[in-house]
Amino acid sequence: MPQTHDITLNTLFGTLRGLRRDGIAFFHRVPFAEPPVGNRRYALPSEPLRWDGVRDALETGHVAPQLPSRLDAVMGTYPMHLDEDCLHLDIWSPVTTGAPAPVLVFLHGGAFMTGGGSLACYDGFLLAKNSGCVIVNVTYRLGPLGFLSQPDFAPTNLGIHDQIAALRWVGKTIAAFGGDPKAITVAGQSAGAFSIAAMLANPVCKDLFQRAILMSAPLGLKLRKAEQAPLVARAMLQALGLDPNDLQALRTLPPEAFLDALRKLQQALPPSTVPGDVAPPFMPVIDGDLIKRDPIEAILEGEGAWCDTIIGITREEYGSFSLGNPLFANFTDVQLEAEFARVFGEEAEERLARARARRVPGNPGAILADLRADEAFVEPSAAFAAAQARNGARSYMYQFDWQAPMVGLGACHCIDLPFLFGNIDTWHSAVSVAGADAQETYDLSHIFQSALTSFVRTGSPEGEGLPAWPSYGENGVRLHVDRRVQAYASI
Repeated sequence: MPQTHDITLNTLFGTLRGLRRDGIAFFHRVPFAEPPVGNRRYALPSEPLRWDGVRDALETGHVAPQLPSRLDAVMGTYPMHLDEDCLHLDIWSPVTTGAPAPVLVFLHGGAFMTGGGSLACYDGFLLAKNSGCVIVNVTYRLGPLGFLSQPDFAPTNLGIHDQIAALRWVGKTIAAFGGDPKAITVAGQSAGAFSIAAMLANPVCKDLFQRAILMSAPLGLKLRKAEQAPLVARAMLQALGLDPNDLQALRTLPPEAFLDALRKLQQALPPSTVPGDVAPPFMPVIDGDLIKRDPIEAILEGEGAWCDTIIGITREEYGSFSLGNPLFANFTDVQLEAEFARVFGEEAEERLARARARRVPGNPGAILADLRADEAFVEPSAAFAAAQARNGARSYMYQFDWQAPMVGLGACHCIDLPFLFGNIDTWHSAVSVAGADAQETYDLSHIFQSALTSFVRTGSPEGEGLPAWPSYGENGVRLHVDRRVQAYASI
């Protein structure tokens, strides 16, 4: 086994001590702003934190306070320490004396409520080693601490402000880690991918990165204006027996009280009137500042064409949400017909017949899952890819079709993540890959990872030993990732 050695680097903000093993240096819990604690709880991220002496960056950092993820069954569970002091980076670098390496910055998903860049499932060691890129994971504020929609009380969209502050930090000092500040690609999955879409629509972000990879972006989310967003914060206070009009109490509540209130709300909230809706209680809002308008509408009009992009979906995005969900298991034909009538009106009968013709087995719950996936992920992602191509960006799209061994899960939301990071062994408890043939998963990871990191390095996902992956054009070509990896047009 390769030995681990200390390594010390001088950055623009101070000296870091990390570790080096098998040619990769790694640094954990590297702060990009002051801790958002005390009177900074609801403040915008500060200017980069500076320190004297040598700062140890040896142990993985905290993640934002959170309840268990609704996708734990699909992704597995990993050790985590919850703390508001969570504005930090994890960095893996093949530090060399040669030319600077391209940089891949990853924004985790979790419905703006859960997750963290420090979790073992996102470990970037193998990704850095295999690609030669510098890998940076961002941990940011979540839930009621990161996405509170009370503009008269605190800045909105703090979690995305955190991500932008992290990208600015990377741009300023990633050269110290061997990275090229002029070759930064930002990648995100699910909520992280939606955050990237919000940045693409904001001209202020044009200098932060040059390329973007959006994995399972829920672009069908309909953002509310900040002042019209549900008053979840007030409901939380009420759940705790506090005055719902006294928002100042939110500044001093211990994090455990936030989580207790969220737990009570989850138990008390009535089900959505839209069957299968999984929109989170905390999410970005249109605030007239960071997000001036619906970012997807802006991108469709060409606002994101300054950046070359890859956007990807999984074939059964909703497999992760329908797994073990009685709503899907017990959904009836009558309910399905009513839902199609609500969504499509006079076209309902034709649309339902078409939906039945493309899903096996064609039970009502599976067809409802397809409907919700099309609305939230599939159709808006294809429209995104087409708009990027139409407006002059290099635009690519993939569809991850490789399916989980567990019957009924399919090619579900999050299933592409272990294949990007290459750490299949770490995901052994996740039902998305548990029981799969080891050689098959490693070989598929090599192809998928290599194609995406080729895009990071060159702007094209094609290269020697890689499948042909034409750009998305009028024929709508997607790379289908399965036991046979092949690009073809989708109808």
